[in-house]
Amino acid sequence: MTAAWAMVRHRFASFAGTFVAVFLGVAVVAGSAALHLSSQPEAPARYDLAPVLVTPPDPGTGDDRDRPAWTAVQAADLATRLRQLAGVTAAVPDPWFYVQRLDAGRPVGDSQASLLDGHAWSSAALGGYRLTSGRAPSAPDEVVLGTASTPSSPPKALATTASDGTASNGTASNGTSGGDATTVTPGTKPTARASSSEKVTAKEATTEKAIPEGVTTGQATAGDAAASMTTGSKATAGEAPAGKAITGKVTPGDAAPGIATKGKTTAGKATADDATVGIATTRKTTAGKATADDATVGIATTGKTTAGDAAAGMAATGKATAGEAAVGKATAGESTAPGTVMVLTSVGQEEWRVTGTVDGPGFYVTDRAAAQRASGVRVIGLTVNGDAQRVADAAASVVGAAGVVRSGAERDALEPGSVTRIRWIGAQLLIALVSLGAFATVFVVSSTCALSAAQRRRELGLLRAVGATPGQVRRMMYAETALIAVIAGLLGAPAGMMTAPLLAEPMIRTGLEPAGFTVTWQPAAFAGAVVLGLVVALAGVTAAARRASRIPPLEALREAAADPRSMTPARWVAGLLCGAAGAALLVMMPSLPLETRSTAGLGAAMFLLSSAALLSPVLIVPLVRVVARPWQSTATGMLVREGTLTGVRRVASTAAPVLATVGLTVLLAGTVATIEVATGIDETARYPAGNVLVPDGTPGLSAAAVRAQGIEPELTTRVLITHGDRTAGRPVTGRGEALVLDRITAAELGATVGDTVTIRFADGAETRLPVAAVADEVSIPRGLVREHDPDALTSMVVLTKQAVAVPGARVLPIHDFVMEEVDEEGRLVDLFLLVLIGLTAGYTAIAVGNTLLMATAARRTEFQALRLAGAGTGQVLWVVTVEALLAVVVGAVLGGLVAVVSLAGVRAAVEDEIGRDISLVLPWGVTAAVTTLCTVLALIAAAFPILRRRPTST
Repeated sequence: MTAAWAMVRHRFASFAGTFVAVFLGVAVVAGSAALHLSSQPEAPARYDLAPVLVTPPDPGTGDDRDRPAWTAVQAADLATRLRQLAGVTAAVPDPWFYVQRLDAGRPVGDSQASLLDGHAWSSAALGGYRLTSGRAPSAPDEVVLGTASTPSSPPKALATTASDGTASNGTASNGTSGGDATTVTPGTKPTARASSSEKVTAKEATTEKAIPEGVTTGQATAGDAAASMTTGSKATAGEAPAGKAITGKVTPGDAAPGIATKGKTTAGKATADDATVGIATTRKTTAGKATADDATVGIATTGKTTAGDAAAGMAATGKATAGEAAVGKATAGESTAPGTVMVLTSVGQEEWRVTGTVDGPGFYVTDRAAAQRASGVRVIGLTVNGDAQRVADAAASVVGAAGVVRSGAERDALEPGSVTRIRWIGAQLLIALVSLGAFATVFVVSSTCALSAAQRRRELGLLRAVGATPGQVRRMMYAETALIAVIAGLLGAPAGMMTAPLLAEPMIRTGLEPAGFTVTWQPAAFAGAVVLGLVVALAGVTAAARRASRIPPLEALREAAADPRSMTPARWVAGLLCGAAGAALLVMMPSLPLETRSTAGLGAAMFLLSSAALLSPVLIVPLVRVVARPWQSTATGMLVREGTLTGVRRVASTAAPVLATVGLTVLLAGTVATIEVATGIDETARYPAGNVLVPDGTPGLSAAAVRAQGIEPELTTRVLITHGDRTAGRPVTGRGEALVLDRITAAELGATVGDTVTIRFADGAETRLPVAAVADEVSIPRGLVREHDPDALTSMVVLTKQAVAVPGARVLPIHDFVMEEVDEEGRLVDLFLLVLIGLTAGYTAIAVGNTLLMATAARRTEFQALRLAGAGTGQVLWVVTVEALLAVVVGAVLGGLVAVVSLAGVRAAVEDEIGRDISLVLPWGVTAAVTTLCTVLALIAAAFPILRRRPTST
């Protein structure tokens, strides 16, 4: 190790390439790993106050999109049983549906996120969201807007005026001069005022949520009613369905969110926690003491009422009959209509009355409306009091095989699919960066160490002459490289970690990470990158160390500058085998199946590029003779030709990375561009000439948008199809009146025409249908899709007449629509190509620059001889510059030729696949940019040692 450290200190310039390659490689790995580890799935914020979540069972298809839903009845029954568990304060089903706000007739917001933006009002409790203004919804066309969905003009303040009193802004009057009214400011805890015969004390809310309490007559056990249920009679647990009036006395924890409980208390003290967030309690108190937590935020309770009078956020005055007053509606007098908001749903454009706002995202409608709009229920959230894990274990015994109970980190599996897809795309790029960085580091270290070992042949031979064993020589080279790798890693890892946070915002803008993504400190990324850099560097030096250990002691006496052997037997074998494999694939492509020809073409290209790089010392000699022939009669031409032919290993080390980079650039960019052209031609041919109606800022077309064109919607949904013991999840289209399977699904299920299969729909319902036909795609009767997936949308419609303008849709010619789809996918592909080619070009520049820098510095004696012969600095510089330029040109030409031949094979395969002629697209721009970068770096690296030294005086 001492000798290695001394060698590194005194010959650091020889290790500059290794140092830079490892430094950049470790920085790329550390930054990419920090970004990836910081981007982990997260449970939606709307479940922040639900530490235990219950989801339907895993279908066993391996695709989470196939996870079935519960029907509304199944979810309500399961929630009722879960409410009875000790420690459960509420069990709330969370149905969601598509809704998107319209601004000046145009949809706004994230189209994919909008698929989950509609919720039941009771589910607001799962996120701890509370009213910041107004009241809760009570009618099918009423909505509470989340902070991210607030319209441009806020809803008007709700004001009610009764014949026997006045109420405004959530303040209700009971008609008494003594002021027996409960005053509520939206978003705060209500404070009760009592008459002389009543005493009411105030109690602060906990966890920033209003926890109401109420006392009514009768007896009922926990879980009497489901969300939005009014209770007012004696009942047993789970007796009444949602919305049914039940009279009775409610004990602590009886009601779930959104339940209104009613009763009459003659004496006694009300306890806290009788009801949860969103519950309104109405009662008449003649004596005794009650706390001020009777109502939730935004709820005013006063006067004598009967079952159904009030719900969350309602101000009720006077005496009313059962069901008479809706939420926020006074039983006497009239109310001022609040603001409205235009939205787009699966049905079409709708106008909703805004009754309030909450401090969380989304659109909140009544529980009944949400159940009608949603395609089943996929989550039941549990708010708990105590140990969440203990509640989760108890819930698992209740749920059994009917679902999966998730707590802790398991909740993160509920991250929306659109967000998970964004993270997945970003992860693919980061994984590609790490893989390419590691590979390129090995490549650069290997070439650098090989060149260094070749230049140190006399030195290593001298070590062997004084008694060093081959093992000692190998260990010395390993130790040298390890020291450089550790130093470079300890400097590169912090650089990568500090750069990672700067990339968070660009990744969000380019759609590679979801909104709100931040980079956190990741110790594992730091340590892993340093260790990986060391391992990669040692892997790169292995071949050079093994070759150096075989140098005989007599090499110390050699003086010749010519390379003794430019090709080893192993290199010959590997190069010829790669060339044969690539040629064989190109010859066999016409006989391969159509779907595999493009892949075979890319494989052939990779083999041919590898063969050209391995055989480059052999190929360079004739190419140099041909290129240098016009100038061989001049002094410069003769020096360039002879110097190049003498240092074949040096030229090959310079040309090989250029060859690989230019070849990959032409191949990858050209293949992508050619396939994009082919896709546009192929997709356009699938449709008749004309126009199509496509979504405009929405995830799909609403039923109203399609019917406005005089066409019945062809709705798309996803179903589970079971035949025997086989189950498959498939996207299907609602079309016709019979079940049609595609060939792949029929083969997977083992189903044929006439067999009966079981279909499980998006809402959890099941039915059995006979297979009417096997065709190109799966379709089921149109009516079944709308019945069981009310949230389903239509992807696009081919128009046969002039289109009718509708919100959320636009008209495009067929070709323009197809090219937009291709460009949308191509944007991400182009981004990947840009990053990968940029990283490859960067490492190539390092390899080329380092090779020429080391090679030129090692030719000091040769350049001194030229100066002694009369050559000036400019002439020496000209010779070195032309040599570097020649090496880059030879590499670029070889790489370009191999790539073009392979690309022609790929084009032929694609033409056969689609049955149409396509043009060969060559990426001239990016190829020129990569070649120019390599050329500039090569010239600078070659010229620097010459310009750094002054001519030697004679």
